[in-house]
Amino acid sequence: MTLFRPLSLCRDAQNPALRRQTAARAGMLETDGKPNKIKAFAQSLICINILLTGVPSLAAENLEQVWNIALQRNHVLAASQQKEQSAQHQLASAQANYLPKLSLESGYMRTESEPAAKVNIPALPMLKGTTLPFAQESAYFGGLSISAPVYTSGKISSGVEAAQAQSEASLARTQLTRSDLKLAIAQSYIAVLRAEHAVHVSNSHIAAVSKHVDDVQALFDKGYAARHDLLATQVAMANARQLGLQANNALELARAALNRWLGREYERAVEIQDIGGFNKEPAMADLPALLQSANNDRKELQELSSQSLAYKKQANSVAAGHMPQVGVTAGYSKLENRYLAEDKGWYVGVVMKWDLFDGGLVRHQVSQLSATAQAISEMEADTRERIALQVRQSWLTQQETRARMQLVEKAVEQAEETLSLARERYRSGLAPNSDVLDAEARRLQALSNRDNALYDHEFARLQLLHAAGKL
Repeated sequence: MTLFRPLSLCRDAQNPALRRQTAARAGMLETDGKPNKIKAFAQSLICINILLTGVPSLAAENLEQVWNIALQRNHVLAASQQKEQSAQHQLASAQANYLPKLSLESGYMRTESEPAAKVNIPALPMLKGTTLPFAQESAYFGGLSISAPVYTSGKISSGVEAAQAQSEASLARTQLTRSDLKLAIAQSYIAVLRAEHAVHVSNSHIAAVSKHVDDVQALFDKGYAARHDLLATQVAMANARQLGLQANNALELARAALNRWLGREYERAVEIQDIGGFNKEPAMADLPALLQSANNDRKELQELSSQSLAYKKQANSVAAGHMPQVGVTAGYSKLENRYLAEDKGWYVGVVMKWDLFDGGLVRHQVSQLSATAQAISEMEADTRERIALQVRQSWLTQQETRARMQLVEKAVEQAEETLSLARERYRSGLAPNSDVLDAEARRLQALSNRDNALYDHEFARLQLLHAAGKL
């Protein structure tokens, strides 16, 4: 009522007959038959403020908003994203092997004595035993060098491809984690809605049984009902209240679980929008298309495929390390030595390295990596079969919940009518008390079946999207 009163006041302000009376009460007198425009404008502003403050804020959060809040603060997803960044750095590290390496070297060396060479020239026997120094006993040295690979037999390129595949696997893992979390959050979200409806149903049940208790009590007071009927209805009332307590406790548990996803205090009130019956997305009923979508989009398959490829490329990189490695090097160096005619200068060279025998080290490393890649391929094949079964199960579940949706509303209508007829017959003395209690029990079951079918259908739809890789 507080919302409609300001609206009526503002409408009254538009009525010429009431405007003068309202202005007089507010002290806004008219001058020469003309209203004070400034005061009229102020009155309009007051009406607008009343309207804005009178309308309740739409604080209820929808599923998308809950997903966004929960995923932003989820630690599991954050850890997966950090691993994804780690894989990106690993890829950049592998790509850096293509680039030249620039090195700066300097130092100081001191020997026990001045290095010298013995002179032994047969044509000059007089110099026998003489030594000629060729370096100082202490000297500084330094140099700047640059080196770059020229040919590595595919070692670097295979390493880069392995890192790229590992990065793609890490990205798929992050996407899989996000999809799994969205399904789990949605399940908690729907659990709150289901529990709220269960509370409403239990309250309706309590009200219905209480009304019947009043009817039986009135008939008992007049001597038209047996004490057995009164006791039976009182027992039914106690059971209804117990059911209400259980429903309220389940609601509090469901809200606490959702608050945990949102990072809020467990006792904080939860305001969410109902999604039951409001989904307008067309049903995904084409099973072959769903299976194809799962094969293409399920992140588990992408992750395992990328991991298998990464190990294969690592095996190629290790095997290439046993082949010739060619590189170039160049630089500038200086060695403090007074005996040298030139103690500094530029240099350039080509370097080739080929490990001819390593005791089978590389061969065993390649075999180990190849076996790991094959093991992951087998896991991928098993996962593909499991996903196909999961898609079929989710599709069948959705078909079943859709069929239930078409029956529950009619069942509720029939249960309501049956209960009404049973009450009338009991009050008229044409039916026993048990008929009313049985009719109310059937109505309670029909309401529960309706809500369960509704939210089972919503969750089955989300499960099917997840199974098909679309969530």
